[in-house]
Amino acid sequence: MMTVAELIEILKQHEPSMPVTVAGYEGGYNDISSVAPVRMITEANTQWYFGAHEEADDGNEETVTALLLSGHNHVAKDD
Repeated sequence: MMTVAELIEILKQHEPSMPVTVAGYEGGYNDISSVAPVRMITEANTQWYFGAHEEADDGNEETVTALLLSGHNHVAKDD
């Protein structure tokens, strides 16, 4: 699992004005619109179509707090 310090070192290798994006839902890329801590259970999912980690329920003690970077399609049109 990448740490904030490791991410900072990678980001330092790039131009400060370069945009940062995340993968879109089914394809494409989105601007980062949220950076927030989240409690999760690591390596909870083994199916390829789920992310490896899962959001933790309240009261679950086997968790880590990670920083979640996420985005949404701000130009999407409703169907």
